Amino acid sequence: MRRFLVIAHKAPLDPGFSLDDLPGGAGRIDILCRAIGASLFLSHGIRRDVETILVLQNAVQIRIIGELVKRLNPDERSTAALIKHALAALDAEEVESTPGIYASRATLSDALDRLYQLEATPVVLSEDGEPADSFDFPDQPAFILSDHMSFTDEEELLLSDLPRLSLGGRSLHTSQCITIVHYLLDRRGEDQEGDLVVCHVVWGEPKAQLIKGLLEDFGIPVNLVGDVPASIYPFSLDGLAKLRIMVRPRDLERARGIIRDYFEEPVEE
Repeated sequence: MRRFLVIAHKAPLDPGFSLDDLPGGAGRIDILCRAIGASLFLSHGIRRDVETILVLQNAVQIRIIGELVKRLNPDERSTAALIKHALAALDAEEVESTPGIYASRATLSDALDRLYQLEATPVVLSEDGEPADSFDFPDQPAFILSDHMSFTDEEELLLSDLPRLSLGGRSLHTSQCITIVHYLLDRRGEDQEGDLVVCHVVWGEPKAQLIKGLLEDFGIPVNLVGDVPASIYPFSLDGLAKLRIMVRPRDLERARGIIRDYFEEPVEE
């Protein structure tokens, strides 16, 4: 499951805020509503494998579970109304205010403890983190973001030992970061699950290695797959091994274009 934990520094803890002034009197709840939308909505549905967690003023936790949530609509006003309802339902124990939305009195430390108990791996989104291209995404990530304000000194101390992921050197909106993270994870999942396809067929390992190195210089991962005839030797009759250059489906056309520009017309089986 993917999780997104958003720390809200100004969001009200009282349900009496007005739905007509979300950016002002409601303590920038509009940012939280956009974060909820970015984390949970697809074009025609809900991401069922996502949990969105809001920590309001280090005092209240609101959890929204994609698999269970109902009555969640794309507009900010109706989403804010669900937050309002959750605050009104607060009790001594966690309570389900509407289907799939749970409210409780909890601090950021409490929220982190729960993530550890679920064997999730918290990851802080920060401009000074490790670049996404080289980041080793965990299997059960829980991405931690702030609202329009920076993490406080106390929050930074609490998060100081966690891995940090950078989406670039520029500060982005919370909802934009969530959208980018979804894209990275969706693409990673497609790469892991999808089969490689034949990009080109060559004879001889030296040439195959040369093409492989060129494609990898352009950021295209390559596998080489050879034929082994019914002989004790993995060679064809002319003494050269037949090798298939395999790439991801999304890299196929680009890889063939590079081979065409630098070597020859790609050979398809």
